[in-house]
Amino acid sequence: MPLLMVMMALTLLVSLGTALVIGTMTETAITAAYRQGVEVFYAADAAVERAIRDLAVRTDWDEVLSGAEVSAMSDGPPDGTRQIGATVIDLTQATAEIGMLLAARATASAGSARLFAYGPFDNLVSGAATGPPMYVCVWVAELVPEVEEDPAVRLLSVVGRAYGATGGQRTILVTVARPLDAEEPGELQVRSWEEPR
Repeated sequence: MPLLMVMMALTLLVSLGTALVIGTMTETAITAAYRQGVEVFYAADAAVERAIRDLAVRTDWDEVLSGAEVSAMSDGPPDGTRQIGATVIDLTQATAEIGMLLAARATASAGSARLFAYGPFDNLVSGAATGPPMYVCVWVAELVPEVEEDPAVRLLSVVGRAYGATGGQRTILVTVARPLDAEEPGELQVRSWEEPR
């Protein structure tokens, strides 16, 4: 009888220990996934901010919208695949996805989405402390102003997406405006900012 009680107590303690280990591993995985989601979100936001700054100094957006001109942040041709950690990014497929995202919006796009800036996140800010490996892309597309909008502005959708090394990704969609009568480059007006679902 005492041997049976010892065996039952031992089984109970092993079960509790196993449950504790599994619970701890699950909590650690959830925390890591949440942390990566936040990091990837801020990387996408930073890429959009950098692209808006690059667009603000350009007097003519037609070269950008045609795909003839890309940001200095770019790491090669705007097609093919890139790999960051275990994540493989197909730039052609991602561009098609962004085109479908913009086509589904209420405001019509005047043209297709063009990849403007793309590369490892570490290339975004020189001299920054290196963090987890991430890859960022920014697309641009011209928007048709709505009737009630001021017709003297040129609207542009700027879409940023960041990819984490373990598969996480986040997307930011920003609408910027520039007056048509602006003779020199300057600050752009941000009309909307959202994270599409």
